[in-house]
Amino acid sequence: MSSQNKQHKNVNKKRSSLILSDVEARQNNAIIEDWLAERLSDKLRKASTVVQQTHIPLLLYRNTIEESKDALQEEVGIISEKHIVIMTYAYGGFVTSTFQKIDVYSSDKFTKWIIKKRKKDLLLQCLESLQ
Repeated sequence: MSSQNKQHKNVNKKRSSLILSDVEARQNNAIIEDWLAERLSDKLRKASTVVQQTHIPLLLYRNTIEESKDALQEEVGIISEKHIVIMTYAYGGFVTSTFQKIDVYSSDKFTKWIIKKRKKDLLLQCLESLQ
Protein backbone atom coordinates (compact mmCIF):
# COMPACT_ATOMS: atom_id res chain seq x y z
CA MET A 1 0.00 0.00 0.00
CA SER A 2 1.42 3.34 -0.98
CA SER A 3 1.91 6.17 1.49
CA GLN A 4 -0.65 8.21 -0.44
CA ASN A 5 -3.31 5.53 0.14
CA LYS A 6 -2.44 5.42 3.85
CA GLN A 7 -2.78 9.18 4.10
CA HIS A 8 -6.12 9.00 2.27
CA LYS A 9 -7.38 6.36 4.73
CA ASN A 10 -6.19 8.45 7.70
CA VAL A 11 -8.01 11.51 6.35
CA ASN A 12 -11.17 9.47 5.84
CA LYS A 13 -10.93 8.09 9.39
CA LYS A 14 -10.51 11.59 10.81
CA ARG A 15 -13.50 12.85 8.81
CA SER A 16 -15.70 9.97 9.92
CA SER A 17 -14.63 10.43 13.56
CA LEU A 18 -15.40 14.16 13.33
CA ILE A 19 -18.82 13.39 11.86
CA LEU A 20 -19.49 10.83 14.58
CA SER A 21 -18.39 13.20 17.33
CA ASP A 22 -20.64 15.92 15.85
CA VAL A 23 -23.58 13.51 15.78
CA GLU A 24 -22.84 12.42 19.35
CA ALA A 25 -22.66 16.05 20.47
CA ARG A 26 -26.05 16.76 18.88
CA GLN A 27 -27.53 13.69 20.54
CA ASN A 28 -26.11 14.75 23.90
CA ASN A 29 -27.52 18.27 23.45
CA ALA A 30 -30.92 16.79 22.57
CA ILE A 31 -30.83 14.59 25.68
CA ILE A 32 -29.88 17.54 27.88
CA GLU A 33 -32.58 19.75 26.34
CA ASP A 34 -35.18 17.01 26.84
CA TRP A 35 -34.13 16.62 30.46
CA LEU A 36 -34.28 20.38 31.08
CA ALA A 37 -37.68 20.58 29.38
CA GLU A 38 -38.95 17.75 31.57
CA ARG A 39 -37.65 19.45 34.72
CA LEU A 40 -39.21 22.78 33.71
CA SER A 41 -42.57 21.16 32.90
CA ASP A 42 -42.59 19.37 36.24
CA LYS A 43 -41.74 22.53 38.19
CA LEU A 44 -44.32 24.57 36.25
CA ARG A 45 -47.04 22.02 37.08
CA LYS A 46 -46.15 22.14 40.77
CA ALA A 47 -46.03 25.95 40.80
CA SER A 48 -49.35 26.11 38.95
CA THR A 49 -50.94 23.97 41.65
CA VAL A 50 -49.65 26.32 44.36
CA VAL A 51 -50.90 29.37 42.46
CA GLN A 52 -54.36 27.78 42.05
CA GLN A 53 -54.55 27.20 45.78
CA THR A 54 -53.28 30.61 46.91
CA HIS A 55 -54.71 32.72 44.04
CA ILE A 56 -51.47 34.74 44.04
CA PRO A 57 -49.56 34.84 40.72
CA LEU A 58 -45.94 33.72 40.86
CA LEU A 59 -43.16 35.71 39.19
CA LEU A 60 -41.36 33.42 36.78
CA TYR A 61 -38.83 35.89 35.38
CA ARG A 62 -38.23 39.58 34.75
CA ASN A 63 -35.90 40.89 32.03
CA THR A 64 -35.06 44.43 31.01
CA ILE A 65 -35.34 44.76 27.25
CA GLU A 66 -34.43 48.40 26.83
CA GLU A 67 -33.41 51.05 29.30
CA SER A 68 -32.92 54.75 28.81
CA LYS A 69 -32.26 57.54 31.29
CA ASP A 70 -35.85 57.82 32.52
CA ALA A 71 -37.81 55.02 30.82
CA LEU A 72 -37.70 51.26 30.91
CA GLN A 73 -39.08 48.43 28.78
CA GLU A 74 -39.39 45.07 30.51
CA GLU A 75 -40.57 41.57 29.80
CA VAL A 76 -42.17 39.82 32.75
CA GLY A 77 -43.30 36.20 32.94
CA ILE A 78 -45.79 35.10 35.60
CA ILE A 79 -47.64 31.91 36.39
CA SER A 80 -51.33 32.63 36.72
CA GLU A 81 -53.24 29.48 37.65
CA LYS A 82 -53.00 27.19 34.57
CA HIS A 83 -51.28 29.66 32.25
CA ILE A 84 -47.96 31.41 31.84
CA VAL A 85 -48.44 35.06 30.92
CA ILE A 86 -45.59 36.96 29.24
CA MET A 87 -46.06 40.73 29.29
CA THR A 88 -43.90 43.33 27.61
CA TYR A 89 -44.48 46.80 28.98
CA ALA A 90 -42.86 50.21 29.09
CA TYR A 91 -42.99 52.82 31.85
CA GLY A 92 -41.20 55.79 33.35
CA GLY A 93 -40.18 59.26 32.21
CA PHE A 94 -42.45 60.73 29.57
CA VAL A 95 -43.65 57.26 28.55
CA THR A 96 -47.08 56.38 29.86
CA SER A 97 -47.25 52.90 31.30
CA THR A 98 -48.35 50.66 28.45
CA PHE A 99 -48.55 46.96 27.80
CA GLN A 100 -46.99 46.51 24.40
CA LYS A 101 -47.44 42.77 24.10
CA ILE A 102 -49.13 40.03 26.12
CA ASP A 103 -48.73 36.33 25.31
CA VAL A 104 -50.51 33.52 27.13
CA TYR A 105 -49.15 29.96 27.07
CA SER A 106 -50.07 26.66 28.63
CA SER A 107 -47.18 25.19 30.60
CA ASP A 108 -46.46 22.63 27.85
CA LYS A 109 -46.48 25.25 25.08
CA PHE A 110 -44.29 27.56 27.16
CA THR A 111 -41.74 24.78 27.64
CA LYS A 112 -41.76 23.97 23.92
CA TRP A 113 -41.41 27.70 23.11
CA ILE A 114 -38.33 28.07 25.32
CA ILE A 115 -36.68 24.94 23.94
CA LYS A 116 -37.58 25.75 20.31
CA LYS A 117 -36.27 29.32 20.53
CA ARG A 118 -33.15 28.05 22.33
CA LYS A 119 -33.49 30.57 25.13
CA LYS A 120 -31.18 28.77 27.54
CA ASP A 121 -30.62 31.79 29.80
CA LEU A 122 -34.36 32.25 30.17
CA LEU A 123 -34.83 28.54 30.81
CA LEU A 124 -32.22 28.56 33.56
CA GLN A 125 -33.70 31.73 35.04
CA CYS A 126 -37.15 30.09 35.16
CA LEU A 127 -35.76 26.94 36.77
CA GLU A 128 -33.97 29.05 39.38
CA SER A 129 -37.09 31.02 40.27
CA LEU A 130 -39.13 27.81 40.64
CA GLN A 131 -36.84 26.20 43.23
